[in-house]
Amino acid sequence: MSVAAPGRDSGFGTALKKRYVFAIGAVYGLLMRLAFGLPLFAAGGRSNAASEAMMWSFVCLVPFLIGSLTVHFSGGRRRTLGYALVAPWLPVLAFVGGTALLMIEGSICIAMALPLFLVVSSLGGVVMWAVLKLYRPSASAMSLLLVLPLLLGLWEREQPLQDRVQSTDASVQIDAAPEVIWKLINDAQAIRPSEMSQGLAYRIGVPYPESARTVATPQGRVRKLRWDKGVRFDEPIEAWQENRYIRWRYSFLPGAIPPEALDEHVVIGGKYFDLVDTSYRLTPVGSATRLDIRVTYRVSTNFNWYANAWGRLLVDDAARTILQFYKRRAEADGVARGQGIATVDL
Repeated sequence: MSVAAPGRDSGFGTALKKRYVFAIGAVYGLLMRLAFGLPLFAAGGRSNAASEAMMWSFVCLVPFLIGSLTVHFSGGRRRTLGYALVAPWLPVLAFVGGTALLMIEGSICIAMALPLFLVVSSLGGVVMWAVLKLYRPSASAMSLLLVLPLLLGLWEREQPLQDRVQSTDASVQIDAAPEVIWKLINDAQAIRPSEMSQGLAYRIGVPYPESARTVATPQGRVRKLRWDKGVRFDEPIEAWQENRYIRWRYSFLPGAIPPEALDEHVVIGGKYFDLVDTSYRLTPVGSATRLDIRVTYRVSTNFNWYANAWGRLLVDDAARTILQFYKRRAEADGVARGQGIATVDL
């Protein structure tokens, strides 16, 4: 690396017009996303290995370098700590917007990745701001840094994903008899988007449920789910205590989730995320009922410290949204007042 006086810009840096500073980082980020989408990073199709953009070498290192680039190529007078913290957000937003316009990423992936990108890009900007107080990295050093995500990605693609399985619990008290709630759990029809719209997962693009119905099959009871965007899947029931307890696992047959319904990286039953099972327990409390839900799910990435936080947030939120749906329907239904209570005929 060549040493220069603090605050002085190289000839290349001063030659860049100010309006190009943010474009450099945005273009770099977009090129890296396209590069990580090449078959080269698909790890031979192995389902237990990292691939494409779901690598820490992309989700952490690329925004870090975008922040570093933004500060490195900015004019000396503009290099303040505040600038280093905030300026990297502009190229990151432009880069993420580019992936949306090119339909490389969907709304769910963008919503989940953007907070991390912004924080890490600020970290990259601050680190470069501190480095430039001492010396200016040479062109060869910067070039090596810019290809570092690709070099590390080639190694990371062969690393096994780290599975993390955990459960979330929630409960609500409903002014209705257990039989009423049990019927709704096993036969909920014509679910409207407005009944789920308060859920964060649905606001960022997860398909809305349309109906759920338990039917009898030769293999046993199966809960049939229909979501919008053409999502159809089964929930084979593994435990059944009439009006008291129910637990099912999930079955996603080929074509259950159309490609356009969910972002590839967050598809349920996929490489990075899966629902394991769900259970409901109904406990009479006087004339009311306490409804408890437990959802067990899996997150599998090499940056579970971040992905798991999102998994817990979304699953917790979805569980509470569903409980509120049952509460509103049971309490608003005339059945909740003893009018025509019936159980599901299996």
